[in-house]
Amino acid sequence: MAEAKRQFSWRQGEVLSDEAAKALGLYTDGAFIVVISHDCDLAAIVEKEPECEVIIGRRIDKLGADSYAKTARRLHIEYLTEAEPVVLEMLATAKRSLKKADLFATSPRDDMWLDGQGIAILQRWLAARYHRAGFPEAFEARLRAAKIPGKRSFLKKIEDILADGGNHIRALLFDLDQGTNSERDTPDDVYELGIVVLYDSLRDEPTAAAAAAKAAEELEKLFEAAFRTAEHGWQNICLKYCDPISDSAITVAQREMLRQCAYFGERDR
Repeated sequence: MAEAKRQFSWRQGEVLSDEAAKALGLYTDGAFIVVISHDCDLAAIVEKEPECEVIIGRRIDKLGADSYAKTARRLHIEYLTEAEPVVLEMLATAKRSLKKADLFATSPRDDMWLDGQGIAILQRWLAARYHRAGFPEAFEARLRAAKIPGKRSFLKKIEDILADGGNHIRALLFDLDQGTNSERDTPDDVYELGIVVLYDSLRDEPTAAAAAAKAAEELEKLFEAAFRTAEHGWQNICLKYCDPISDSAITVAQREMLRQCAYFGERDR
């Protein structure tokens, strides 16, 4: 009989109304409170799952480098409405816990929602904080220390490249030393790196392919400026390839072999 107490009025990704957020003490001006607990946990009886999680989001103008769960600490995600999409920014540190019974005393907004792809992006981002690819410290140190002309840092320049294609680029996937995790010591002992710029095939694929191709070209130039000289060739990191690939073309085996890089820009903010 306990199953009769299961509740289904709330789903992951749904948004609290302003009135509900105020009643629960979560409202701040301009905030969107999003439920992030999994559907199974929301539906479970209170005795098993007495609490749930929400996250505080804020509206921004457009999708940027933090779309498609490319970075683990921030997410830009698009909600649908009858009029026009609403883009929210969420920070991983803005999570809150509340009693599930209190949440279920309210109802979700019905004027904005995530589609199937949006739900998948939200779930992937929530998991990414605990499932980020680990890279050798020496490799990360070389990325952070890279010198390029101008005032922008190397990682910031990569973030700018991703932001330009933010509506279409799903991820940067790294093939580093064919999966090994060596800690290299000298500039001549280079890391061999391949990059896949993974783009969205479902939303305006020709434009997405062009955006990914442009990003790949700019990344190649950036890595050459940072790690290659006419005198010494490649130092510290050798970029072997940087290819745009559709998410409908990559195989499961390829995706499992490659590691998503989800931290560009995070150390600089």
